[in-house]
Amino acid sequence: MLRLQKYVSLRLQDHVLPLHRSASPIQLFLQRALLSTAAATSSSSGHFDAEDYLVSTCGITREQAAKAAKWMSHCKSSSNADAVLSFLTGPALGLSKADITLLVTKDPRILCCSVDNTLRIRVDRFHSYGFSAAQINTFVRVAPFSFRTFNIDEKLGFWMPLLGSPDKFLRIVRRNSYLVTSDLDKVVKTNIRMLQECGISVEEIGTMCVANPRLLTGNPDTTRAILVRANEMGVPRNTLLFRQAVTAVAGLGPETMASKLKMMAKILRCSDAEVARMVQRNPLVLTRSRERIQRACEFLTNVVGVSTKYIQDRPTILMYSLECRLVPRHYVMKVLLEKGLIRKDQSFYSMVTLSDNVFCSKFVHRHKDVLPGLADAYASACNGKLAT
Repeated sequence: MLRLQKYVSLRLQDHVLPLHRSASPIQLFLQRALLSTAAATSSSSGHFDAEDYLVSTCGITREQAAKAAKWMSHCKSSSNADAVLSFLTGPALGLSKADITLLVTKDPRILCCSVDNTLRIRVDRFHSYGFSAAQINTFVRVAPFSFRTFNIDEKLGFWMPLLGSPDKFLRIVRRNSYLVTSDLDKVVKTNIRMLQECGISVEEIGTMCVANPRLLTGNPDTTRAILVRANEMGVPRNTLLFRQAVTAVAGLGPETMASKLKMMAKILRCSDAEVARMVQRNPLVLTRSRERIQRACEFLTNVVGVSTKYIQDRPTILMYSLECRLVPRHYVMKVLLEKGLIRKDQSFYSMVTLSDNVFCSKFVHRHKDVLPGLADAYASACNGKLAT
């Protein structure tokens, strides 16, 4: 028994300790855990206990380990799993203990991979498509079930030219991991073809699917239905408004959309036809919640003093934050009107739609000599603290 324990310890030291000088604190922690846990597991029973190893070294639960251990039933020792963990926590990926637990929970078979013949090669393929070590690390964390299995050249070879950067690819994968599992020919390319037939360019499709990845990875019948509903809104194709209509409809089921339109008609006290024209001017207004629309309309009509017709003609005003945009800018407008520093017919909408830099330059900093406290008051208002 002592001879076996010594043999296991020496084997682990031979494999792990050469990395000691360049290893991160997390890696050193995991390496020490590997040495102590593996030696204890081997010496206590005289054979490798995969279930104990998964619990004590990888941090998964006993129930998860009982299911995962079958994939390691052929293992006679922990040597290969140790090598895998050392690679995953090393400089190539830098996974943390929590990352390892998640990865092994989702894909325990990764512990049976060859470091040189599988993992290192996959990491190199990621690098060939412009991924940094940190970006590969992110992919492993957001799609742990796919890291070992998905066809890198097929998927990244398609998505990277379409999306343009690893960062954009990862933003979408965070929202919809089907990006790496969907059938490219039967699903993704079919959806892209339908979008192109509606006058949306490949570049525009790449931008749209960041917010709505299911437009590309969802069932083509669903995408076709979304495009039909967007068309029914009466927005011209080949326009930004049509792309916004597709984006809005993609996030709303037919019944939800109908309910949203009725709600807006009630709040604005207008007809269905007037709401339809309003939505045509800015389809994204459909993505706002009932509470946000109602609170914004109450502020605009009761405090700013505009009519509901004013809002219907300028639906984009409902897209801005009440607390961070509408209220602070109305405060500035009110102060400037009281001091006679702007015309009485100054458009509130034009003040709302300006970028913050332009707004401050034109309406705040310009009057710093007359109103030295206006800049601080505006900043406080933007933080929800209106001056009294």
